[in-house]
Amino acid sequence: MANETWLDQLNPLKITDDAKVKEAFVNVVWKIHKKSADEALMIYEKESLYFKKALAGSDKLVKCTKISLYSAFTEIAIQGISIQPGQKSEAYLESRGVNIGTRQAPQYIDTCMLRITAYGELNMRITSGQIVRMKNPIVLYEGDYFQPLTNNRGELYVDYKPSIPRKSQKIYGSWVCIELPGNSLDFKWLLEDDIKRLKGYSARQSSVNALYTADNGQIDPGFLEAKTIKHAMRAYTKLRVSDVAAFEGEEEQENDHPEPFGDKQPDVPQPKNTVRIDIKPDEPF
Repeated sequence: MANETWLDQLNPLKITDDAKVKEAFVNVVWKIHKKSADEALMIYEKESLYFKKALAGSDKLVKCTKISLYSAFTEIAIQGISIQPGQKSEAYLESRGVNIGTRQAPQYIDTCMLRITAYGELNMRITSGQIVRMKNPIVLYEGDYFQPLTNNRGELYVDYKPSIPRKSQKIYGSWVCIELPGNSLDFKWLLEDDIKRLKGYSARQSSVNALYTADNGQIDPGFLEAKTIKHAMRAYTKLRVSDVAAFEGEEEQENDHPEPFGDKQPDVPQPKNTVRIDIKPDEPF
């Protein structure tokens, strides 16, 4: 092929082993995130391993264009996050179909995208200095007392009293405390109506995410915590990523539910025909 590049010559399962790809990744980590050469190399080795395992486990990913695979891998370095699997993974790879033809004569190719989870976005916001830290979300059960209030200076705070021992396993919401620069605090929450709204939106997209009913018919607590983190970060300045990356869950951010503090950020167009790739967390790192 006349337009074939050096990337097109590479085996997708070994693309991260290429000297040019390795050098580009290590240099980005070193220059942007100020890591030592040894630290940057260690990060490369780990992410390369996770990347190859993701491709080896997916027929769709391995068929993605070489340039999209290279770009997604480099984006990991640029954003300073990891695709290490786990309950609080920061990002993962997915394939999407992109039409390079016309509407009348479509021609689809598979491209790779880096999907950033709520935990990855949180770490990016901490790194950027938007927030200092976010405390672990607290799931609210029937019998717990939760009431947002303001003091005489108009500052928001939360009066929370958990019911101990717990009187019920029925979940009615979740809330989180965010520490901001300047020693100020912010609070965000999701209650039953919010959960129903998100569940309904999920159903309109395709089918309801099973995690909305995974805990004996109600929302899974861990899933609710992740949703609460995502919801909390809507109030802050939108983070910039390349076109090979996108934030998870932004398709559920509707315009009819404004935040109590801060403006809702515009939604990012979401790719079609994507698939999440799960990797077994058996690495020694």
